[in-house]
Amino acid sequence: MSFIVPDYHPFLFFKNGHFNTIWTFLFRKKVALDFERIQFPTFDGDFLDIDQIVTGSSKCAILVHGLEGSSKSSYMLSLAFQLQIVGWDVVLINLRGCSGVPNKLFSAYHSGKTDDLVLVVNHYAKLYSYIVPIGFSLGGNIVLKYAGEAKGDGFNKINSAIGISVPIHLSSTSDKLQRLENRMYSLRFLNSLKLKLKVKLRMFQNLNQDIALNSIRTIRQYDDVYTAPSNGFIDAEDYYTKSSSLSFLERILIPTLIINAQDDPFLTSKCFPKHNIDNNTKIKFLAPKYGGHVGFVAEFGKKLPKHEEWILEYLSQINCK
Repeated sequence: MSFIVPDYHPFLFFKNGHFNTIWTFLFRKKVALDFERIQFPTFDGDFLDIDQIVTGSSKCAILVHGLEGSSKSSYMLSLAFQLQIVGWDVVLINLRGCSGVPNKLFSAYHSGKTDDLVLVVNHYAKLYSYIVPIGFSLGGNIVLKYAGEAKGDGFNKINSAIGISVPIHLSSTSDKLQRLENRMYSLRFLNSLKLKLKVKLRMFQNLNQDIALNSIRTIRQYDDVYTAPSNGFIDAEDYYTKSSSLSFLERILIPTLIINAQDDPFLTSKCFPKHNIDNNTKIKFLAPKYGGHVGFVAEFGKKLPKHEEWILEYLSQINCK
């Protein structure tokens, strides 16, 4: 299936990708939801903190946040609220180190770490007839890679997969974040990541990790000295190559929705891989002209952010009853 450019006509300034991105990050209303927090032990001695709303529905949406996000991110809470209204139970994953408590290992989460999603899906597959993983940005890459890998006993309960603002080609998006116009985003990410790494270096002094925090100026450098080696990759480029969902798109065998805005300041042309999409009829790829990065502010007179409107419409069309 080729790209679809859906109708989306945001008001005035929101036709600028940066404005749509920043406005929604700063001003998207945080919905208060009554979650139950549970902790999952992982196979390697670590843990995941999961926030869930379980009401007895037969269908469950599993949400995965983006880089340095959490279950408290406004885009996670907003979508969870809308899904609950239309009858879905909702599970929000806090990736390792993102729940407000440092995880137990020197390594943390990364863009291609699907094993933790497999663990969560396998658990909830015992409780639900239909499961849909939904990922934002980095979490979207995890979800799409998982959909292509089809790993775990619980995968047979996966009815579809959804990714929003997905950096399908990690290497080029990492480089794009270093451009001058994106410097404010990369600095925010880096400051948060480096603070966490500083804590890790104190926790694991016995490992004698030779990492000079002050020398890390870019996301690629951070991934070179920490993310890649702590997760068994040679360097950042090896990590990007093996973790990018681009390589897994043609393997996806379940209905999948991808929403990437053409004016997303994080994404490159390689995140709109027409050849891979044309070769897989299971994928529906929405490429609206506007939207920014996890922005998609509601159109004038409408209540829902546009991506949530598309997601709810898509879920109503797939075979979940």
